[in-house]
Amino acid sequence: MLRKYGNGDVFSIPVTDEKKSIAQVVEKLRGNVLLAVFSELLDVDDSRDVESFELDQPIFLLETMDLRIKDGIWSALGNREVSRNIVPPEYKVWVEPPGEYRIQDIRGNVGVAISAQRASEMKLQKSFSPAVVEAALRGFHGFGPWRPAFDELTF
Repeated sequence: MLRKYGNGDVFSIPVTDEKKSIAQVVEKLRGNVLLAVFSELLDVDDSRDVESFELDQPIFLLETMDLRIKDGIWSALGNREVSRNIVPPEYKVWVEPPGEYRIQDIRGNVGVAISAQRASEMKLQKSFSPAVVEAALRGFHGFGPWRPAFDELTF
């Protein structure tokens, strides 16, 4: 049975057979989630309450598919309010016509035009597979290689 989840839900993501990391759903999207992933590394049998975790400074803020959450591979730990320090990103999108960059929010809504200079400093909206999230966590914690592509996940 597929697990239901919502904004603020906290999950553990396996890093190794003995270690796990913590992540929180910032925004539930259609089939995807905006996920904040934190640096704290826990033993797999750690059963602390979610209120005890520091969830203000994520190492990764990314969009990913929700399959691992729904399947229960990323185990639910509880729910708590998302920190005000974690703000959903804005992206750039090219709009034709009139041939200009505009701001796009996490839900795909297109807004005002922006300068080419500002657009050069922004990212395009992109989703990463759950396997990439897990590999990036292994790389971050020294249990696997850090690949240049993982830089795109950093907050």
